[in-house]
Amino acid sequence: MSQPDKDKKSRLQYNPSLTGAGLAGQIGCVIPIIILLSVLGGSWLDRTFETNHIFTILLLLTSLPLSIYLTFQMALRAVKDINQSLNPPVSDVPAKPKEDEIVE
Repeated sequence: MSQPDKDKKSRLQYNPSLTGAGLAGQIGCVIPIIILLSVLGGSWLDRTFETNHIFTILLLLTSLPLSIYLTFQMALRAVKDINQSLNPPVSDVPAKPKEDEIVE
């Protein structure tokens, strides 16, 4: 009875579709947070130093490559997770006995 439960758990745990959905959710949350923080931080710096949106523009321009880099890193991690789930490590797969090792 524990075998079907184990198979069900492993299927739920290693579902590539869920990994892709998780990646989309992470990207959908991280990028707006970075942009919001750069706008808020830039406007605070502009008010503090009495500049005309210079810091806001600089922080926004800096946030674009940062967002691209983080998206790329998250995608690489998701691909790694999917590959590991589709190709389990060799140590997890039981070895088949050789013909001369079979005892009858």
